[in-house]
Formats: sequence, C-alpha cells, structure tokens
Amino acid sequence: EEDGSGDGGYAKPASPEFIEKEMALFREQAPEIDIVITTALIPGRPAPKLWPAEMVGLMKPGSVVVDLAAEQGGNCDLTVADKIITSDNGVKIVGYTDFPSRMAAQSSTLYATNIRHMLDDLTPEKDGQITINMEDDVIRGATVVHAGDITFPPPAPKVQAIGKAPAAPKPVELTPEEKAAQEMEAHRKAGQRQFGMLVLGGLFMLLVGAYAPASFMQHFIVFALACFVGFQVIWNVSHALHTPLMAVTNAISGIIILGALLQVGSGNQIVMILAAISVLIATINIVGGFMVTRRMLAMFQKS
Repeated sequence: EEDGSGDGGYAKPASPEFIEKEMALFREQAPEIDIVITTALIPGRPAPKLWPAEMVGLMKPGSVVVDLAAEQGGNCDLTVADKIITSDNGVKIVGYTDFPSRMAAQSSTLYATNIRHMLDDLTPEKDGQITINMEDDVIRGATVVHAGDITFPPPAPKVQAIGKAPAAPKPVELTPEEKAAQEMEAHRKAGQRQFGMLVLGGLFMLLVGAYAPASFMQHFIVFALACFVGFQVIWNVSHALHTPLMAVTNAISGIIILGALLQVGSGNQIVMILAAISVLIATINIVGGFMVTRRMLAMFQKS
C-alpha cells in the first residue's frame, strides 16, 4: 500500500502502479459525484494531473470541479487559470488562483471569532479585568512571559478523558410463566374493551331503531358492521403487509366510487351531496394510496 502524501502537506510523486489504481477508482466514482476539489501540489514541479478530461466526460451535467492547484497548472486537464469554463457535457471547472483573497471576509470572521472567545476567557467576570488563568490550555499556549518568567514553549495540552457513561440497568428477565400471565392479562383487558364497545353499540342501535324507519336501519346496521369488521381486520394486519393492504383498500374505494356515481343522479338533494362527497374522499384515498405505494417501491429501486 502506497501513501501519496509528502512532507509539509504536499504530495509526492507516485509510482505508475499507484496512479493506475488511482485512476481506476476515479473512473468508477466519477459518474456518481457532483463536486470534485483537487489540491495536490509537488514542490518545484507542475501540479500532477489527477483528473483528466476523460473523468470530466464521465461526470453528470451540472457537476463542478474546483482546482485549487490551478496556479501550478492544475490537477485537471481542462483547468484554465483564473477562469471558470464549462465542458462539452456541462461540467464547470473552476480555476481561480486567488482563492485566499476571495475568502477575506470569511477569514476575518473566523479570526475575529477566535479573538472574541479568547477575550471571553481572559475576562471571565465580564468586567473588563484581565485574569490570566495558566490552567487554561488556550491562555497558557498563547502566553510567552508571565510574572517575570519565560513560559514559552508551553507544555502539551491536557487531554481530559471522557468518562464512561454509566451502564443502563438491565431489564429484568421474565420467566415463561410470567410472560404468559402478562399476555393473558393483556388479552383479557382487550376483550373487556371490545365487549364494552359492543354493549354501547347495541344500546345505540336500539335507540336509533326506536325512532328510525326500517329501511334506514337495514343500511345502517350493514354500515356499522362493515366499520367494526374493517377496523378489526386492519388493526391486526402486520406492518409488513400494509402496502398490499393499501392496494385492497384502493379496490374498495373504487367500489365506493361506482356506488356513489349511481346515486349522483338521484332526485334527493341530500343523497346527491353525500354521493359527491363519497366520490371526492374515495378519489383522495386512491390517489394517495398510489402515491405512497410508488414512493415505497422507489426506495428499493436503484437510480
């Protein structure tokens, strides 16, 4: 394994084998990346060509190559010093040689932020009185002379060890008998809730039946049973089956639309309004179901 870094943060000449493997890796990654920033420089020599025109041709339109080595000829074959050019396939190559002067505002902001934080450390009481705390690594490292003594060079910064987080208490392991008892208790409570709902539903049916006509009660009982059965079926479906279940509900919504369309031409205005609302809601359900299903399927497709 070969390292391409040299002294002082500069690159060093690489062997032909290293360059060949490097180019193969770049060729594989070029179609997938949107921005390339090159910085390789070798002292006393032109910048090595690391991003040839072939790689630029493999990149997507709109991608960007920022060549920080443009002053020494650039790491990209298409780099033109002090200019931004666009390749035939729509890739922009930035070859500015004055990036430091272009970042004066950002550099000043970062430097001013550091000075402000240092002044905050020097005046911990916020009263303008300077307090030189030689236990502070930042102040100690910036101090050359203190109280008549030369304090430079500073000692190595103290590294504070990060304390290990206390281990979370382990949950108590239940015996099979205790787990079975908990499940039975949960089923018992669920059964009580369902029984209570059935009793309330039956009382409500009796109350409605005492005043509503017989024709209405027939349809109302079918509607109530459909709601109850549908709730029980959907509630007990595993999460992994929600997508095929959505397809079934889309089919049911289609049946609702057909039934509502048959009632739109009814002479009763209330029936017509309810039918129109049914068509609207069922349509929203169908369109939303297809959109959600499409997005879920797209998660498993390679772009």
